[in-house]
This record gives sequence, C-alpha cells and structure tokens, in this order.
Amino acid sequence: MVIVTTRIPGVANMVTTIDHYIEMERLDPQDIMSFFEECVFGDQQQPWEHHPELYDVGCKIVEKLKGFPLAAKTVGRLLRNQLTFYHWTRILESKEWELQANDYDIMPALKLSYDYLPFHLQQCLSCCALFPEDYEFHTEELVCLWIGLGILHSDDKKKTIEDVGSCYLTDLINQGFFKKNVSRLGCHYYTIHDLLRELVVKVSSYECLSICSSNVMSIQIPRSVRHLSIIVDDADIEDAMTFENYKRDLCEMEKSLEVQNLHTLMLFGKYHGNFSCVFRGLFWEARALRTVFLSGVSYDVEDVLPNFSNLIHLRYLRIKSVYVNLFRCQLGHGDKSVCIPSVLCRLYHLEVIDLQGWEGDFATRHTSNLVKLRHFVVPRKELHSDIFAVGKLKFINELRAFRVGQESKGFELSQLGKLKHIGGSHGIYNLEKVQSEGEATESKLIQKSRIQELILEWDVHRPNRNPAFEESVLENLIPHSNLRYLCIRGHGGTNCPRWLGANLSVKNLESLSLDDLSWGNLPPLGEMWMVNDVGEEYQGCILGQRFQFLHRLKLVKIPRLRKWVGDNTSYLFSHLEELTIVGCSELTEVRFSHVSCGLPQQEKSMAWFPRLKSLKIEDCPKLLSLPPIPW
Repeated sequence: MVIVTTRIPGVANMVTTIDHYIEMERLDPQDIMSFFEECVFGDQQQPWEHHPELYDVGCKIVEKLKGFPLAAKTVGRLLRNQLTFYHWTRILESKEWELQANDYDIMPALKLSYDYLPFHLQQCLSCCALFPEDYEFHTEELVCLWIGLGILHSDDKKKTIEDVGSCYLTDLINQGFFKKNVSRLGCHYYTIHDLLRELVVKVSSYECLSICSSNVMSIQIPRSVRHLSIIVDDADIEDAMTFENYKRDLCEMEKSLEVQNLHTLMLFGKYHGNFSCVFRGLFWEARALRTVFLSGVSYDVEDVLPNFSNLIHLRYLRIKSVYVNLFRCQLGHGDKSVCIPSVLCRLYHLEVIDLQGWEGDFATRHTSNLVKLRHFVVPRKELHSDIFAVGKLKFINELRAFRVGQESKGFELSQLGKLKHIGGSHGIYNLEKVQSEGEATESKLIQKSRIQELILEWDVHRPNRNPAFEESVLENLIPHSNLRYLCIRGHGGTNCPRWLGANLSVKNLESLSLDDLSWGNLPPLGEMWMVNDVGEEYQGCILGQRFQFLHRLKLVKIPRLRKWVGDNTSYLFSHLEELTIVGCSELTEVRFSHVSCGLPQQEKSMAWFPRLKSLKIEDCPKLLSLPPIPW
C-alpha cells in the first residue's frame, strides 16, 4: 500500500512507498483513479465488479479531486461508508464543489468529508484546532481530553467512556482525518495534515480559537469562543522588541476576550512563562474553566491562574513540566514544596489529572476526595500507593501501586475490591501485612479483566514468615485470565498456587517472573527437578498444562531448583524470546537435550527456543555447564 501526504501548492509533496521516497505534487488521472479505488474498495482486484452503477459517478467525483491524494483519501473514505447510487450522487451534486477557487483548491473536498461526519466526531476534531501545527497526539491523551471536554458518553454498561473514545479515534483514523505514525521507540502517535488542520480551524472558529504572535492582532474573537489556546514560539522571545510587541498585543487582546466564558485554556511553548504576568491579568476572571493544559511550565500555576483554587468546574488538568514547583506551601523552615491536596482535592469535578511530565515531590494522600477521578497520571507509581482510602475512587482506570497496611485503616486489600475499572499495570506490595485469607478474596482480582500486568510482592526482609498462611493468601489472589504479565516476589509459601499450576487459569501470559521463592514445585515449564530440605532430588514441575504465548521468563533466587532438563514438548517455548536465570544457588544443570536424539546439539536447542533473542544466566555457582547457545 502507498501512504500519501500532500501539502499546500508550491511545496513539494512526499509519497512514501515501502522501498523509497518520490516527490510529487499531484497524481496523473490514471494514478489518482487507482488510489481512489483503493481508498473506496480496498485491495479488490475488480473494484467496480459488484457496483457497476457507481462507476460513472465515481469518475466524475475523481475529476473534482484535481489529482490530490489527500482529497481522494478523505472523499474516498466518505463514499466507502455507503456504496449506494443515492449517496454517491448526493456527494457529486453537493454545492460545496462550487466553492473551489482554482485547480489547487481541495478544501471543498475536505469540507465535504467533515460535513458528513457524525456530530460527536466533529466535536472530537474541533478541539484539535487548539494545538500547534504538526502536534503529535497519543491515544490516551486524546481520550482523556475528550473526557475533560464532556464529549464522551456510554449507554452500554459493558463499554466504558474510554472504550467509546478509542472507537471515536479509530473512526477518525479510518475516515482519513488522523494519520497513524510510529516513533523510533515503536510507539504509535497521530498527526493531522496541515490542510485538514486548517479546515478544522475554520469550521470551529466560532467556538475554538488559537492565538500566536502572527495572528494575535488580526484575528477576530467571536463572543461565542469557549476554548482558547495561546502559543508562544521561541522566536517570540528572541529579541526585546519582538517580546515587548507580543506582550503588548496580548494585553490588547484582553479588551475583546470574554475570559469569564472560557471552558478551555491551553498554553504552549517552553517560554510562555515569560508572559506569566500578562496571563495573570488576562485570566483573573476565568473561573468557568473545565479544561486546563499548560505545556512547558516554568512558574507556579497560580502565577498564571490567580483564582486556580476557585475553578470548581475543572474536569481536566494537564501540566508538562520537569523542574519547578507546581504549587507552593510554606513549611516550618521556609522550604517550598508542592502542595496538591490543599488545592486539587477541593476540585471535586476533576476526572483527569495528568502530571506525567512533573518530577517534583508532592503528597497525594487526600486524592480519594476526588470521587469522579478516572485518570491520575503521575511519573512515579509510589504516588498511587500513598492514596488514603483509594476505594472511594470507583472510576479510576489505573492504580499502579497499592501497599497493604501502610496505615491501620484505609489500606486494606478490600479497598481494591471497590475498583472495578482498574487496568494496565497494577502492583500489590507488603502482602505480608494481610490479616486474613478473606481479605485477599475481597481484592476481587479475578473480576478485573483490564489488568494487563500484575506484581504480587511480599517484603523479602520481613522478620517472620508464616508459610501456610502466605500460601493460602496467594491461592485467593486469583487474577483474571486476560492477564499478560505476572511477577511474584518474596512469597513465603511452599507451593505454587493452583491457578498458576495444576488448575492453570492464566494461560495467556506473555511474561512470567518468579523471584525469591521457596516453592517445592513450579508452574508448567518443562521437566524441572527440585531438592528437598535433606538434599533429596525429585521432579517438581507441574505437568499437563502449558503457557501458549510466553515471551519472557525470569527465574530469580529459586533455591530448590536443581535441574532443568527439558522434555519432548518442543512447542512449550515456541514464542520465548528472553530467558533469565539468576541466583539459583542449587542449580547444577540446564540442559535441553531430549528434543530429538538424532539432532545435533545446536539444532536441539533451536527446536526448544526457536525465537530466543536474549539468554542471561548469572550467580549460579553450582552450574557445571551452559546449555547449547542457539545461534
């Protein structure tokens, strides 16, 4: 498939193919028709075979696209939604085409595609007009923003508003309004083509307004504006004259901007803090804000929003900063520290707090007052574990860390049982402080289908261990079968839990880490031999079950493990890419030679680990030889 982007006339366009880049402004009639057909019908060999009645209408529409792939992509996706003669004729006869100013004007084609979007998707696109050109959006960022703006709603009890937001984003991608990209680190992000952004800016101008130094004096500010962004480019502070001019223009803007009606405020640019005194005066009366995004903060928030503590309608707060205090509170010795509870925890409508770009220290104890909170995005998982009575946050989507019994009240495992929506990464620490077997059951882990990664940890330095009780606790911490990553560390029991062994319920695990365990048997990992307290050797691996998709396996400090010799089930580790064995003091043999007696050693190990990329064996003093290296 060819991925095509176009830009404004006079600027070379880049068409990306699998093998190389070619520069192009417009496609010739034959190529634009081929691309149009692919946008409408996909990879069908005979695209018009089942819809011959649409061919003549399609040819006339392609003529109006003027050879521009971006127009073909958006209009083609629009036509694909309804392969009917009536729908295609309506598109062809639309009066929007009459607005084409010249052969380079594809804005009518883009506007048509926008007009046919459902209203909720138009709303989702409109807020993107507030962001700078070439901004890189991420899924979670967009969904959280739409939540803050009150766009997302779900009538389906099985579908959260986050699920709704992801579906909306998929629809916009399929309609050609977002382009999906992959970063060097393999992460996905989305961009909006410059011309599409220009369209969105125009159609949403009555409500959304983005101001920068180039338009601050010329732009008209309608009284209906509810969403505002101000962009400070690096060039705006390069010299004193430019700085003072922009500063003066922003002050003049105050006369025509009715800030008391603003619902959204976004500030962009790493130097926008240089204008904090201007913003302070400008936003003095901005008390109706629902959404605040400050990018590149270099000041206290109240320097820009002097009435921040009175933003009682605030639903969404995002701050990107790494080196200055967010809020200040005077301590006994005159130190300055961030004091989030005294401010944020009174804003009871907050649904999203995103401080991922913040590196300061601040307390989160009273965050549970924010009973509507859905996303609490912070740079360190410890900030999640400090939340007192976290069970009040019934809508929270992720709780990266929970420490049992951190205090006598408010940190019981039963707090987790109330959190029906948590997913992503979840760690339960200090499990040695669990008071009863029933408390473990009250965590209701088995009902939390959205958790992908789970850490269960006991303090390895605890003075006393109760093997029988700890074994029972782990038996009752049964995760959902959707779990992908599992780590068990420091457990004092003597046996592998049944849900990880004899009654394996987490068969879809992709990563398994067992750390500092004295188990006498291990999960179904092939033929393993253990040693008991008197040095006798016995087969201690559960058989009859298997992991189907295991990519990573880590065995650390398993003192009873004596041998791992493999068996005839060569498919057992067909997906394994990373294998780590560390600190197994009794391990004497790691051998996978039972796969096929007729194969050379290298081919035997390759049959066992056909996809192995990383092998680490460390601190195993009794190990006499290494397994054959499969490369």
